[in-house]
Amino acid sequence: MRNSLATLWVGDWLGPIELASAASFLRMGNPLTVYSYTPIANLPPGVMARDASEVLPARQIAVYAREGSPSLHSNFFRFALMRNTDHTWVDLDMIALQPFEFEGERIYGYEKEDQVNCAVLRLPKDSPVLADLSKLNAETRGVAPHIQGLRRAKYWAKTLGRGVPIDQWPWGSTGPRALTAYLRKHDELRYALPLEVLYPILTKDCRRFITPGDLTDASFGPQTRAVHLTASNINKLLAKEGLTEIPEDSFLGQHVARARGAGFL
Repeated sequence: MRNSLATLWVGDWLGPIELASAASFLRMGNPLTVYSYTPIANLPPGVMARDASEVLPARQIAVYAREGSPSLHSNFFRFALMRNTDHTWVDLDMIALQPFEFEGERIYGYEKEDQVNCAVLRLPKDSPVLADLSKLNAETRGVAPHIQGLRRAKYWAKTLGRGVPIDQWPWGSTGPRALTAYLRKHDELRYALPLEVLYPILTKDCRRFITPGDLTDASFGPQTRAVHLTASNINKLLAKEGLTEIPEDSFLGQHVARARGAGFL
């Protein structure tokens, strides 16, 4: 059975990366629901819209203080999604290359040798990992779970035992780093999918997705179900190089063209 997928979008407009991602999931036959707190003006045909308050009511969107990124709130939301629905979470910068037909109650994969990512995530409702992740919220103060040993003690001492507000934690502390730390704590890293299944291109190499003539779907082996673009890094690269359009003869450009052909753009 193909997994029912869901995500959260903060904002009222989807960009070409998000539309290419949505198109790829629908093309593979996976139902996709996009939750949002405000209507999305260009939600593609075939994608179901739902009110994010059904999953996680919020008076305001939690953001990381340094980056101003709502990914902090997205992490809280994805854990609530695990508790309150039967969806599998997907980030809208994943490009599906095969149908999502994962078996079992756990779906997460390595993004590098020592860290699991949560761009694709499913956990059992009674998971102790989910219970720990669900303790994180906008009011949390403390030390990020991946920080251990003497470094952890120094954080507590520096803050006189009060801890650090969660919006000031290091980037990724409530996402991949927290997930990895709690999976290790509860001996559930053994269920993580190999790197080539969801994250065959490392984040540091994401430029390859916009390099003309480099990657195509055929560049990936039969184990690869999807690839993670890391949209924030892609957008930074495009801006740095003064590119206002995604290069057509690149992996991402090809998928944007497919989305356009399906009437998404």
